[in-house]
Amino acid sequence: MYTIGLTGSIGAGKSTVARYLEHRGYPIVDADQLGHEAYEPSTSCFHKVVSAFGKDLVAPDGTINRKKLGRIVFADSVRLQLLNQIVWPEIKKLAELRLESHRQLQQFPIVFFEAAVLVEADWYTIVDEVWTVLSSKSTTISRVLARDDTSEAHLEQRIDAQISNQERIRRSQVVIHNNGSIDELHKSVDLELNKLHQRIEGDK
Repeated sequence: MYTIGLTGSIGAGKSTVARYLEHRGYPIVDADQLGHEAYEPSTSCFHKVVSAFGKDLVAPDGTINRKKLGRIVFADSVRLQLLNQIVWPEIKKLAELRLESHRQLQQFPIVFFEAAVLVEADWYTIVDEVWTVLSSKSTTISRVLARDDTSEAHLEQRIDAQISNQERIRRSQVVIHNNGSIDELHKSVDLELNKLHQRIEGDK
């Protein structure tokens, strides 16, 4: 089984690519979903986060209010680093378990691991190849403002808290630019999929 890490900055179109890959029949291991699992009440990660950031983060339903937590950490690089030190190892463990499960089942020759912080968290070490989706900063901002209930100032904070696109490119084997239409993006993905299958066949 060949594993691909799929990453990109907020608003670049990473999740759009993931949905298209899923439509094409490729399984996706979603780091964001694994993050939700890591935050579930009664887990060690949940207790560590509450201990580090306070019980007022716990919502009435007993779960962590991730939006409130995000507002705290994206405004404070030290607290963001602390959160990452708690959560990233837990998500990596879950990702490794999901990927291993796919290997055991032997149903799919290629599996994608979608993760916004694939490079920052060193999760690229558990995949065979990294694909990065990029868009210009102006395109990214306009997309996210149209999609999310957020301010441009808060969005700038989130972007500044991320690594640079240059660092993502340095760790990538494939870069997909997404500044045009959805059809153009799909064509770019199709092209890279064809190249991927050719590479895998060539290695056999």
